[in-house]
Amino acid sequence: MGRRRRRSRGRSTRRRFLAKASLVGGGVLLFGGTEAFSQLGASRAVSMNATEDGNALLGLDIASSVRAGTADQNLVALTNNASDTIDVSLSLSNPDQGTLSPSALSIESGATRSVLVSVDADSPTGSDALGFDVVASNETVSVSLERRVTVTSGPAFKQQIRDDSRNSNAAFTISYRVSQLPNFDRVELEVENLDAGHIGTTTYVEGVTEQTLSYPQGGGSDGGAAGNTYEFRFCVYDGSGEVTDLSTVVTTTADGSNPPGDDLADEGDPTLVGFSVTNDVQWTNNRFTVDYEVDPGEDFGEVTVVFDNTEHDWSDATKTNDSAPTGTVIYPSANNRQGGVNGDTYDVTVTVSNQSGIPVDSGTVSLTAGSSETVDWP
Repeated sequence: MGRRRRRSRGRSTRRRFLAKASLVGGGVLLFGGTEAFSQLGASRAVSMNATEDGNALLGLDIASSVRAGTADQNLVALTNNASDTIDVSLSLSNPDQGTLSPSALSIESGATRSVLVSVDADSPTGSDALGFDVVASNETVSVSLERRVTVTSGPAFKQQIRDDSRNSNAAFTISYRVSQLPNFDRVELEVENLDAGHIGTTTYVEGVTEQTLSYPQGGGSDGGAAGNTYEFRFCVYDGSGEVTDLSTVVTTTADGSNPPGDDLADEGDPTLVGFSVTNDVQWTNNRFTVDYEVDPGEDFGEVTVVFDNTEHDWSDATKTNDSAPTGTVIYPSANNRQGGVNGDTYDVTVTVSNQSGIPVDSGTVSLTAGSSETVDWP
């Protein structure tokens, strides 16, 4: 009986091949870092799933995150560690999320090329929100894979205009907030009275990301009359110039009604917990007592209470209080008769502002002078 031959399964050879897959004899192309293959084709039959290889022939250095609404951000750097030129094409898994530049390139041996991405402002945000596909090939190998990166919230500009026109004089309070804008430089605001040609355009240049402004500057009655139409032109700048996607134009008539605007609240801002308004009648004169509660957070500024007599401007008033977490505002003060007459309807608005004077939360109730009622919000 002859000797039984031991069959070799080639285990040691396979281990050496996997460990040294950067030897291109079999047309193998590895991606570095933690980049595993999706598909691989080669001139010889090769099958592997590599999750980490320090000697990768094509290295991918992928950005940890990109920002929505921002152009020309670094997405991935590609390094050719092979001896031959590699042709690479890239595409976004969802083309509606933005654009790549360049999307096709040839990388010579030893060279590194970067690919930029411009992410649309409406792109979904969150972990792995942006997917992109990579196809790399030369005469002996082709590889395709998909990778994903986190998308963070993009730059934003919010504005809010309060119409304070009273006694036939136009007046406005303007607040704005810029967020998530790298290399912020300034905000420029032009306010133009479109009806009164003799009133010049007022320009504000503000080097802070949030601010509250008054028009006309310094108060007074030189900004025009109630009924005039005004245009507010906001321009936002970073270090490279105007950020046109953030620039905003608002047109409104000075009639005491606030034009549409944004909610300027951000995470961590002070909040309005609640308030009550009590109407007392003394000798046919009305008085309103507002008791409020706020969650001041770390950036509480003050509480503003606006008493708006919807029928007689002469009894309108604005009061402030910087007490927190609770406080009281009374209008009118003792022995004062500006509280309106019985039957007038009042809108009472309580607004919480941060230390920059930005309104971040508010609530409004309506009640009738002379009713002796108490109204709660919310």
